[in-house]
Amino acid sequence: MGKVVIFAGGFGSGKSEIALNQALLLARDFEDVILADLDLVNPYFASRDVRPILEDAGIRLVAPSGELSFGDVPSIPGEIIGLLRQENIMVIDVAGDEVGSAVLGYLSKYILARQGYEFFLVLNPYRPFAQEVQSVRDLRMQLEKAANLEFTGIVSNPNLLGETTADIVRRGHQQVADMAMSLSLPVANLTVTKEFYPEMAAKFGGQVREINLYLKPQWL
Repeated sequence: MGKVVIFAGGFGSGKSEIALNQALLLARDFEDVILADLDLVNPYFASRDVRPILEDAGIRLVAPSGELSFGDVPSIPGEIIGLLRQENIMVIDVAGDEVGSAVLGYLSKYILARQGYEFFLVLNPYRPFAQEVQSVRDLRMQLEKAANLEFTGIVSNPNLLGETTADIVRRGHQQVADMAMSLSLPVANLTVTKEFYPEMAAKFGGQVREINLYLKPQWL
């Protein structure tokens, strides 16, 4: 069985966009890529705008039908458990909250049985709950305890949507890097859009990853 890549983060962190980009990147080199949308509160990938993108790339989307709540976690489709037991590459998008951690806790034994997992906390320091190291530390502890999984790294995603500038990216990334150091977690990637990639790659090197924007933020 292949590995699992999990992205968790608070509302507005950009985790869903990053999960989608990761799945598309993996689909260039691997067959049987699965994108599991387990953000039960704000499911993005069921939208008509995104489905054709996934289908064209040969990515299989797995998502609950309808909005679920904390009490519905045991009703996660058996399809997801079945896929976790098969040979594939799975990217999971999950909310950085009580519901998200409960989802991962329910699935953790199946995730741990695979060849390996990567578990990333996505931080946008310009969004609430990601601006102070203590709040991020509390979030990390909450998620790890309930999920029965440990974070392997942080994805730095500093932006203010259309108001983003290179300076906003630089200052935000430094803030995330400082928090990552306090948490003893590595920064796996700095994610930026095309216009900022050359400058940021020159400054921060190989950890910079260019992403495309496919999703309309619900907090606009």
